[in-house]
Amino acid sequence: MYTSSAGRIGSRLFLLGCLAASLADCAQAQTVLQIASAYPEDNFQTRNLQQFAAEVKAAIGDDLRLVIHPNGSLAKPADIYPQAVTGKIGGGEVLMSSLESISPLYGVDSIPFLVSGYDDAQRLWRTSRPGIEKRFNQDGLQLLYVAPWPPQNLYATHSLGRISDARGLRMRTYNPATEKISRFIGAKPVLFQVIELEKAIAENKIDLMLTSSWTGVQTKAWTGMKYYYVVNTWIPKNAIFMNKAVFDRLPPDSAAKLKQLAASAEQRAWDLCKQKDQEFEATLKENKVTISSDIPYLLDDFRRLGEKLAREWLKNAGVEGSQLLINYEMETIHRTEASR
Repeated sequence: MYTSSAGRIGSRLFLLGCLAASLADCAQAQTVLQIASAYPEDNFQTRNLQQFAAEVKAAIGDDLRLVIHPNGSLAKPADIYPQAVTGKIGGGEVLMSSLESISPLYGVDSIPFLVSGYDDAQRLWRTSRPGIEKRFNQDGLQLLYVAPWPPQNLYATHSLGRISDARGLRMRTYNPATEKISRFIGAKPVLFQVIELEKAIAENKIDLMLTSSWTGVQTKAWTGMKYYYVVNTWIPKNAIFMNKAVFDRLPPDSAAKLKQLAASAEQRAWDLCKQKDQEFEATLKENKVTISSDIPYLLDDFRRLGEKLAREWLKNAGVEGSQLLINYEMETIHRTEASR
């Protein structure tokens, strides 16, 4: 079949146009990252993450778009970090201390009683951030920001006077620190991620859990647990991260904007956490949960337990971990002296 010269040229131009459009689509696809989160869409952490993604889209445009998948819909909680490392997903949000088996540095914020409140927790984060960012980079990930949870307190189905009263009870675990605590106190560790926890409580599968006021409200802990002991063991953090190769390819101005937006999201996360903690504890009280803070014997037992866990963490973390804690203590001392 005969095709004119003009027809052949037109066909080539058409094909080149399609190819160009296809390449443009591919280039755009490379800037769209699927971000996995284990937390429900209405959770204050998830809402902050969604707001961050919207701000990134508005400020950076086609250079980078983050698509957030809450409630474990993209990847199961335990799979988020490894899938991000292999590049199967573009990034994620995980509880940082759940990664302690990868590096002891990730577990620094679950050393019991290392911090006494939010100010201490923020100082600990400033001190530990350089080493933790470096560790994320080694796995091909770029840390964007962290988001704290309220202090971890003790929920129980039984009234507790001493930690020995927990012997033989079933304790929910979610990271290496909670598993160690359960074994130290003679409880039976049972692993439940937050998305499984409400059902576990309703079906009477656990007797104890160390977790935040938010988790208690989210899981309706009062259906099985009527006691809430304010032990303030630690203030954990979620880490929000993305593929580092994609980050490194961003134009310098877009990378700078992304860092600024991440810093704003992090500060917003700290502010939200403080506000929501008070609201969540009020909700627990409204649902007939007994909140106890005058618990000297229980606190003494937990602090002795904390010393054991701190020594174990230092043994695993080595020189880097020791230097981290020295730097943290020095900053705390300097701040105390400056405030006098």
